[in-house]
Amino acid sequence: MTLTDYSHLKQQIILSAGQSDKHSQILGVLKEYYKDEIDSPRRLENINTIGELMRVLEIRDILSEDNVMPLKEVASRLLNNRELLRKIDNYESTHVPRGNINQYVVDQHHNHSTSKNETIETMNSNPLGTMSKRKKERILETITEEIGIFWRDLARNLKIRECVIDEIDFNNKNLSTKAAKLLEAYEHKADPQRWFFVLCEALEKARRKDISRSLQDIISMNI
Repeated sequence: MTLTDYSHLKQQIILSAGQSDKHSQILGVLKEYYKDEIDSPRRLENINTIGELMRVLEIRDILSEDNVMPLKEVASRLLNNRELLRKIDNYESTHVPRGNINQYVVDQHHNHSTSKNETIETMNSNPLGTMSKRKKERILETITEEIGIFWRDLARNLKIRECVIDEIDFNNKNLSTKAAKLLEAYEHKADPQRWFFVLCEALEKARRKDISRSLQDIISMNI
């Protein structure tokens, strides 16, 4: 998946927090910590995951490529956090400030290519191996319910063979059923350590970045 160094770091920390038993506790502490900066009781109340909190902090320019302190606040509260803190320190020591750029806006419009080795490292270093059954079901349900007519585009981006796509299309009438069969075919051949990231990238290529963002919110939930 093509990510900036900043996005790579942010995603790793959000995913690690989402897998933590302390997710709700950390979220509560950080919401209280940043409530003055967020300055909106309604918005604060509607933040249910650390991923959502980080997105709001980006909108408020509290979290950005030039200031990753909120990520450090999350990582410092996680168990077995030495490697994450090392990556944050390394990022801070090598990052060249970009000036007054709203990171939320940057993330909406810009994808920066990383090397193949960096991509593989990103995918392999995320804690997907312990994903709960409920979380995985929620991810698959979200896609089948929302992908609609874009299911063929998603299938091609996931490198499902055209003959398999045609067979799914012929044997199933409902779009949601076609999407479900597509995901079964993908899961059968996907790398267990990489499937989520490949899936998100395929959704974005299929012009369904909205679903990709929904999945990233789900992956950060403690369910």
